Amino acid sequence: MNNVTSEQVEELVAAYAGIVSFGSEADAVSDDWIRRAEHRLKFPLSTSYKWFLKKYGGGEIGGEEIYSIYGIDFETANGGDIVYQYIMSRKNGLLDDNKISVSETDYGEVFFFYYLNRSDTECPIYMRLPSGEEVIYSVNFFEFLCKRIKAHI
Repeated sequence: MNNVTSEQVEELVAAYAGIVSFGSEADAVSDDWIRRAEHRLKFPLSTSYKWFLKKYGGGEIGGEEIYSIYGIDFETANGGDIVYQYIMSRKNGLLDDNKISVSETDYGEVFFFYYLNRSDTECPIYMRLPSGEEVIYSVNFFEFLCKRIKAHI
């Protein structure tokens, strides 16, 4: 699955509309909100994740929300705003400050960007299993989206 492209993601999203419920470019957050999120998180968002925010705004795969940026105050955003989720996971001691959750399953798996292993433009996504074990899931957000879609087919 390495080297997954945005085009491959778009093809899967279009092919599995019954599984994937994403927004559109009309739902995208502004560059200003992306900058605010990066400032609050103290990490640059990956290129592939920013593409998702600009292309779809946010959405769900198989009923599992993919965290996005809601474009409202981070402290009160609630729900699947990635910064709100980060604030709450830090407050509750669920993830270290270099891990930013991006989705959770009904089975207790948590997917998160792991910033200790990032490159200049990308960040791998790890999965924390209900046992607490953490394993690499994808090299970037494009691969993450493809794997999550395929997991629900």
